[in-house]
Amino acid sequence: MKILIATPILYDPTSPFNHLLKDILQGLLDAGHEVTRIVATESADDTAYKMGIDGIRYIPILRQKSEKANIIKRYLSDTLTALRMAKEIKKADADILFEDVCYSSFWCVRAAKRKRMQVVSMLQDVWPDNAVQSGLISDGSLIYRYFEFWQRRVYALSDRLICISDDIKAFIAQKGVSPDKIDVIYNWGYDDEPVNIPREENAFLKKYKLDPQTFYAIYAGNIGRMQNVELIIEAAARLRENEHIRFLIIGDGVKVEDIRTAAADLPNVTMLPLQPSELATAIYSAAGVNLIPLVEGGVKTALPSKTGVVLSCGRPAIFCFGDNSAFADTVAAYGAGMTVSATDPAPLAAAIAALAASENAEPCHGATALFSDRFTRSVNVKQYEKIISDMEN
Repeated sequence: MKILIATPILYDPTSPFNHLLKDILQGLLDAGHEVTRIVATESADDTAYKMGIDGIRYIPILRQKSEKANIIKRYLSDTLTALRMAKEIKKADADILFEDVCYSSFWCVRAAKRKRMQVVSMLQDVWPDNAVQSGLISDGSLIYRYFEFWQRRVYALSDRLICISDDIKAFIAQKGVSPDKIDVIYNWGYDDEPVNIPREENAFLKKYKLDPQTFYAIYAGNIGRMQNVELIIEAAARLRENEHIRFLIIGDGVKVEDIRTAAADLPNVTMLPLQPSELATAIYSAAGVNLIPLVEGGVKTALPSKTGVVLSCGRPAIFCFGDNSAFADTVAAYGAGMTVSATDPAPLAAAIAALAASENAEPCHGATALFSDRFTRSVNVKQYEKIISDMEN
């Protein structure tokens, strides 16, 4: 089968999505498909987006980098890129278009449908609702209604939609999308096997000369508007007198300086720069508890990509999503961690203190069981390939 893949967002070597896309591309090639990728790049000489994969035909589209926080500039850049990609799609010989849903992808999807291609669209998050939750735009505003109109057009034109959680599926279905054409495939970890890194051999702890006997409450990843890292700082303030617990905030993003300022007077908080992806499993394995917060209601529109990697490391995790979600039910059913309020730091602080008081070096078997059932690479990549292959029938 001839598969066309449109990726209008510029390649970012620090993105947690890279290993997912790389695995999907390799899975399609291994299944014998002919893959062409229309890809955005800042320079014709930059080929980092190939990620070391052979066997794919590339059609590069030059675009300018745009700041995520500037919606207007981002929209204009994304739309111009999508229109250029649509021109290439009109000339392409392909059976399937596989693309990442965003407001501007309508032009690519429409071009594919006019060429009688089947369209499989992937939702890593739900725009523009996540922009509402992060405070960028207002619910029901003119700009929200504008983006929502185009987003819904993509949902309507797509033959299949793949989203990354049951909560996102339910939310999209509420918008009028038939549940029958929505599949759920969770983002996976780096391997199929759970990770077991002894603390005395942990490369991250050695890099920063961190005491392996200390209980670390770790947040690692993007420090942006959706992530709600402020909640962790508020919990740390409540635990500042507990000398056994140390908070590590690792990463970068638009709110990193705000978090740095808020943590400046907290002796139990250490902030570290964004680390290379090769250290991800070492970081999560070093944790007494891994912290995964989202803004209130954020679980309806997003699920942090690191979730599968965190679960694979077998350490306790606290998901600050609120209790009213399908994911919270799943975590509870497996005993894979805890879910607490996305707005109140008191339950988070209490949960961290309880874990620190009864720290267990043994793996969290519920976390690794959930990882094995929902977040393994080989199984989930095959699900992508099967959905795309079945479009031919």
